[in-house]
Amino acid sequence: MTKFISFIIIALTLLSTSAFAETLKVASWNIAWLGSHEYNQRKDSDYQKLARYARELDADVIALQEVESAKWAAKVFGDEYDYFFTTKDWVQRVGVAVRKSSGYKATAVEYHELDQGLARRGMDVTLTKDGKSVRLLAVHMKSGCFDKALDQTSIAKMPNTNEKEAYAKTACAELAKQAKPLEAWVDARAKEGVPFILLGDFNRRFVKDISLNYSEIQGLWQTIDDEGAEALWAPTIKAESKCWGGYYKDYIDHIIFDPKAKARYVENSFDQLVFEPKYTRELSQTLSDHCPISVELVL
Repeated sequence: MTKFISFIIIALTLLSTSAFAETLKVASWNIAWLGSHEYNQRKDSDYQKLARYARELDADVIALQEVESAKWAAKVFGDEYDYFFTTKDWVQRVGVAVRKSSGYKATAVEYHELDQGLARRGMDVTLTKDGKSVRLLAVHMKSGCFDKALDQTSIAKMPNTNEKEAYAKTACAELAKQAKPLEAWVDARAKEGVPFILLGDFNRRFVKDISLNYSEIQGLWQTIDDEGAEALWAPTIKAESKCWGGYYKDYIDHIIFDPKAKARYVENSFDQLVFEPKYTRELSQTLSDHCPISVELVL
């Protein structure tokens, strides 16, 4: 009887601890051309649909890509968030939305070093609450080099006989330039010892980097992943995307953890919010061609 009572006390203690543990839901969403560009042909009803999915996502922190400004973000997420955006003169900006009621103090600075050629800057945000901090780098890396080798020799050998090939070659060259400051950011954060997460649209199939067994100068994943404090993990590497019927099964949107952030990851919390309708080109333009992804952390 005494053992049974002890078991009940322990069970209730564990239940109480888990019940009151505070979680932080972190998400990433590329909302295609959400801004003043002519490519954005959304109507009021389309913004209402996006807002419904935003409510369903219900994230505390959201890395945003292809969103022009806080004004445009608020059309989807409302006034419940503080918004931090890069300032490069281009409608496809990178931003981070932090829910006001979360109680986290956000300190944000642009990471200009990712601005290589026509590439976008990153948004570096430190979240602090009750003496605990986690640092995030929201990115939207150069598109067009999804799995090609990034070393200079391989890029030099890429064909350049038509417009499509020329774009791919330029994209790989720019992504290779971005890889260095991305690695530098990881190295610097590892030395600081603060838990950190990289998230956003990397425009890179990390599963292919790994399966092709690229070297450190060939694969973007191999460039940023290292050992010890710089050892990285992402749930998207071993998952298949179901967005728009799983047309592209390999994720290019990622949420990447260092070991200290990984220790706070809620097991199996990775999720992808899939849009309900079947794919049409119009829907991918009025909703997005990217579905939001999210994780939960225990802080």
